[in-house]
Amino acid sequence: MNDLSSAFDNAPMGVAVTTPSGSIIRCNAALGRLLGRPPQSLVGATLFDVTHPEDLPEAHAQQAKLQTGAARVSTLECRFVNPQKDQTWVRVSASRVPEVPGQQAHLILHVEDVSERKLLEAELRHRSLHDSLTGLPNRTLLLDRVRHAVELQQRAAGCTTLFFLDLDDFKSVNDIHGHAAGDEVLREFAARLTALLRPGDTAARLGGDEFVVLCEDTDTQQAAVIGQRLRGAAATPFTITGGQVSLTAAVGVTVYDSHGVTETTPLDPESLLRWADRDMYSAKRVRHRNSAAPGRPEPGPAS
Repeated sequence: MNDLSSAFDNAPMGVAVTTPSGSIIRCNAALGRLLGRPPQSLVGATLFDVTHPEDLPEAHAQQAKLQTGAARVSTLECRFVNPQKDQTWVRVSASRVPEVPGQQAHLILHVEDVSERKLLEAELRHRSLHDSLTGLPNRTLLLDRVRHAVELQQRAAGCTTLFFLDLDDFKSVNDIHGHAAGDEVLREFAARLTALLRPGDTAARLGGDEFVVLCEDTDTQQAAVIGQRLRGAAATPFTITGGQVSLTAAVGVTVYDSHGVTETTPLDPESLLRWADRDMYSAKRVRHRNSAAPGRPEPGPAS
């Protein structure tokens, strides 16, 4: 018995014995360290007391199954909050020990700190959904947000507007100044776009010098103003190592209106993106024709 008691007290993982309703009868030092409290002070309390409010419904549901005998074992990943308000992700594995002569029913809980794994998972998830150079959402995350915006639009008034941006003559920056300078320009342009957006809007990078801005709840007049601001984001010269470069941006736009205000009204994210891309190339062609008209200078980088 002493060996069992020693194993319980000195286990590297948090261990607790509780009543079927969750009140702690006994716990070890590892659980106390995890919660930032002396183990003795936890007797009579429950792990619900230290569980993050957002995780409580699932924790109560799991405990209810164990208490009623609907389940013999359960596993839950949730957040514990210590007295300093620090959050720790844990994996709580619980098993129900039924009542036998001379021993009441109880629960045995094993509590494992999984914070490092959760941080790694979050980092990998972020990498899979964001552009590594600029930190902006990538195509996958953008399309998901467009999908949600369209679904919301089908239930509410207003328009969802998608802007497709392309930096004119960006290839010359890489050719003349090098790819490191090109990366500086892309990061700076991403920062400028982000600074222009309203809360809830999204700026994304699709790759190369192609960017997309998603604006929810806009009307035609607001879309025109936003489009001008986006063009202006490229108008200010970019400072790079060794000097400055001047660029312009071609901007295409498409608007989704569930009430049929627009001509195209594409219903899926890919269609919206494709229409905005086409409009951007149409704008490029018009600008090229205008700049090459008699009496006008040949097209080139503008300040």
